[in-house]
Amino acid sequence: MNAISSLLRRQLRTPLFALIVTVLVAAVVAFNASAFSAIHALRWKALPYVDGERLVELQARLVNYGFDVGLTENLRQAVIADTAHFSGALGVARVRGGGEDGRTWQMARVTENFQQVLGIAPALGRGFQADDARAGNDAVILLGDAIWRSRFNADPQVIGKDIRFTDRVYRVIGVMPPSFAFPDASIEAWRPFVMSDAERELNRQGNVGMIDVVARMAPGVELEQAQVALDAILARDASLDGLRSNAGVVAGARAWRDRYASGYFHALTWLQIAALILLVAVLANLVNLQLDRLLVRRRELDVRRALGASERSIAKTVLADLAPPVVLGVVLGLALTPALLRVLVSRDLLPQDLPQGVTFGAASLSSALLVGVITMASGLIAALVSARASQLSSRSGVGGMGRLRPAMLVAQVMLTTALLGSEGLLLRSALNLSDADRGFDSRGVLLTLVDPVGVTTAGAAFDPATDATRYAPVVERIHAAVASLPGINRVAVSTAPPFSGWEMVGSIRMPNQPDNLQARTRSVGPGYLSTLGIGLLAGREFNDADHPGSSGVIVDELFRRRFLQGVDPLSAYVELATDAQGGFRRAPIIGVARTVKHESLDETDNLPTVYQFNAAPLPVFWLVSHASGDPAAIAESVRRAIQQSAPGTTVGTNEPLATRIASTLGSRRALIEALGGFALGALLLAAIGLAAVLSFSIRRRNAEMGVRMAMGATRGRIRAMIMRQGGNLVVVGLLLGLGLGLAVARAMSGRLIGIPFNDPLTWSLVLGLVGVIAGIACWLPASRAAATDPMVALRRE
Repeated sequence: MNAISSLLRRQLRTPLFALIVTVLVAAVVAFNASAFSAIHALRWKALPYVDGERLVELQARLVNYGFDVGLTENLRQAVIADTAHFSGALGVARVRGGGEDGRTWQMARVTENFQQVLGIAPALGRGFQADDARAGNDAVILLGDAIWRSRFNADPQVIGKDIRFTDRVYRVIGVMPPSFAFPDASIEAWRPFVMSDAERELNRQGNVGMIDVVARMAPGVELEQAQVALDAILARDASLDGLRSNAGVVAGARAWRDRYASGYFHALTWLQIAALILLVAVLANLVNLQLDRLLVRRRELDVRRALGASERSIAKTVLADLAPPVVLGVVLGLALTPALLRVLVSRDLLPQDLPQGVTFGAASLSSALLVGVITMASGLIAALVSARASQLSSRSGVGGMGRLRPAMLVAQVMLTTALLGSEGLLLRSALNLSDADRGFDSRGVLLTLVDPVGVTTAGAAFDPATDATRYAPVVERIHAAVASLPGINRVAVSTAPPFSGWEMVGSIRMPNQPDNLQARTRSVGPGYLSTLGIGLLAGREFNDADHPGSSGVIVDELFRRRFLQGVDPLSAYVELATDAQGGFRRAPIIGVARTVKHESLDETDNLPTVYQFNAAPLPVFWLVSHASGDPAAIAESVRRAIQQSAPGTTVGTNEPLATRIASTLGSRRALIEALGGFALGALLLAAIGLAAVLSFSIRRRNAEMGVRMAMGATRGRIRAMIMRQGGNLVVVGLLLGLGLGLAVARAMSGRLIGIPFNDPLTWSLVLGLVGVIAGIACWLPASRAAATDPMVALRRE
């Protein structure tokens, strides 16, 4: 009891020390625990499936175009037939369903064997059976646990009830377990995958990209073997010959976990490294703080040693003083960890709908405990340094500072320089990326996804032969209604404008080319290029006099460079596919447009674009509107105008093009902000550490300072001596930091845009910034030393 009372009295006597330790420990615990929890979830947390590490995603990799796509049902069946390598394969396709409650459900169409492949049975009711995969018998649905609880109040009698989704009624046959999520946590319900007429035709033709395929590898089969097996399956499919020769089709197989982790792991690794650097900086400062406290208690500790106290008992006292604020800091850090994990998700540094989820758990706790143990070790380090210093001359080490403190200070400056340099390169790279030529002007542009038929929500059928003529006037009414809104300058339609997330690739023919060529195809209406600010390099753009099916085409600059070298493009032509039976028509080239970025600002020009005329590209199209002011301000007016002019039309995405571009940069920007915060924190701690170390040195050398000033040393000479002492350490730290920073920058050079890893300007600015802050940190204790009264300094000793 007396020991506890004594401990509390000591804490109350030094509340500032306890507060500083608590805040520092809480910060490094929260940062390290959240970063490690995120990495653990991506890499090691169990997937919500039986033996989930045996699941692989199978894709067709179009190497000439730089992206991967799914497979077809025929290819999935071929995978199932390869029992030597696979124990099963399921197909999945996302779909949205408009429920009778007025809300849109996120659903997935899955093949009937998805429970067998994933190894998960419904918690209530039954799963899909073979009969459910036949047309006419597929009006059944499995509910997710979350939607069952929120929509049906967890009523077990929901089994057998009917639910209407727009134009069809589905019978509930089961409810999946609470932890189940597939393909990710956003999906609320599952229904059988039964091919539509269009899908059957696509499957018959071959091609790729109809469904995502998840396979379970057979026992003993490794990922590389699964990829070789899929490669053999693709090679045997003769329907892929044309695509193979133009697109370079090869097999792509990756662990199902990597579907979500691959785009995030790199950024999280950098965050974890930065958090560890911050931990080192905090550790150094905790050692310095405690050495200062032990210096103040030097007489007391010397008396205790003289009375026979062992260094072990003194170390226990130091640890006892440190334990309460460290424990409190660990608790506060753990309390902050869930909030930081939510921040990582909101800033797109973590997938929002990760199947296994990212929650506070054992990973967070273990990381926090490890940080707590490391920070407690700072007390032992301080006690050992203090014990050694008591046995040595007060001038031991560098300038009376000992050997450990200068070494830790140099390490802080080194790590801070490396971290700030990496941050500076990333920041300048992001600025270069934002300023990169996009080929279009996003200012004032609003993108609106319009579905007048109901194919995206209701799965309505659309027959181009009859429905195109019926719905074309609807598209005209929508176009006219939006164009008449105040503040709207221009309106155009398109099948896949830049950064819409939609992609269309088709086959074309060129004279003197033996094989079909693949190109991005865009059906657009009059004024599309001018609405988006896509400049014309030659010819003209589409106007009201053009007609779908008979007009010419506009190609982009990449097309001209790749296929029309030495040829006047306006005298050339291409052949466009006209039907599924292989028909083509000749279309003259009427214009050459600038090449635009389609999906990301850092994409490479890998696939040329061909624009075709169609004023009503049904059944789903994008409306591109150019406003004189903020496009976000007119978004709701555009939505109302569409629905009033064409009642029943579904309006999906409706946001400024600039917002969609910014969303592709979200994770990059969040990483820069996080690393910048860590770097500035490390710089602040290094400055505090430098000032503390020099102050420690001055206090140890009070008598020396008094003697020097008594013998005529000026205040300027004293200040210069202290500045030189600190400056030498800073220079060493800067040089080591530059070397380490260049090595780190070389490793991350793949993420740099338009700037080399050894950019002189960036590193000069970083070295200057750290040097200035370090100079200020040196000047403060140097000024205090210079202002010391020599008689007071001598009396203290």
